[in-house]
Amino acid sequence: MSYILPLAQCGFQNNALVGAKAAALGELQRAGYRVPNGFALTTAAYAPFIAPLREKIAAYLTDAVINDPAELEAAATEIRDWIQAQALPDTLRAELETALALLNEQERASLIARSSPASDDLATSFGAGVARAYLGLVGVDEIERAIARSWSALWNSRAMYYRWRKKIVQTEPAFAVLVQPMVRADSAGVLYTRHPMSGDPAEMLIKSVFGLGVPITNARFRPDAFVFDQSKNEITDHDLAEQTVKLIVGEGGQVEEQVIAEADAETASLSDAQILELAALGRRLETFFNAPQDIEWAIADDEITIVQARPMGMKNS
Repeated sequence: MSYILPLAQCGFQNNALVGAKAAALGELQRAGYRVPNGFALTTAAYAPFIAPLREKIAAYLTDAVINDPAELEAAATEIRDWIQAQALPDTLRAELETALALLNEQERASLIARSSPASDDLATSFGAGVARAYLGLVGVDEIERAIARSWSALWNSRAMYYRWRKKIVQTEPAFAVLVQPMVRADSAGVLYTRHPMSGDPAEMLIKSVFGLGVPITNARFRPDAFVFDQSKNEITDHDLAEQTVKLIVGEGGQVEEQVIAEADAETASLSDAQILELAALGRRLETFFNAPQDIEWAIADDEITIVQARPMGMKNS
């Protein structure tokens, strides 16, 4: 049985196996959109990974432990440590090495591993808080550790209590892990095809920073913000933040912080032409998915790459 699928084989038809993130990006890649290459460790890969720990976990998680908040929190921490120290089964490790070898040298130079839960998981407490992303990974060993750390996120106390209350076997729920090359972005950010605050269906909101877009998704930096009004076909607001540092992919593949030159600190991270191009992309993706979209994107050498697309309002994906 194959536990890894190339992104080209991911789509809505196997959403439960590869997760919503990989499914959407696979659909976009096949439709001709610029999406980083990559592969997904499917939900089926989790079972052989967790198997050596099943009996140990079951013996630990007694009803008494589950019903004591302090004990449950301590158990969650200890189980996460077990999982993060757990090696991939030999067959899965070999398949991971093969998948990495199929990427070209430039693609392998710096990678990102992200959790990819299935859509149905996202609406439940059992799926809450499991989203993880590990950036600037170099080599199979770092990818392996990132996969284990991603799966350990299933073992937070809230999720564990939810599974116990719903009589779900603790080691059964799983999500996929998507591995892709890092985009060495000049700027990156988020595009909402419907403004999430104004409520005006004609308005799009674009948030942008120099370098990688991680500071936006983890609320570390205040981004530039731009509003595009579709009814007027024009940019109606430029709200520029003073950006002093940015995250980049360094020469060794790891993520590094770099000071922004003083002359650039108060300039926009996007040109008006790029804003208009992003707005046009947003319209196309909203039509493609037939729903308002929350899109993560990156621009390198003036080309837009889509790194995530999901329906607006969806969390933890």
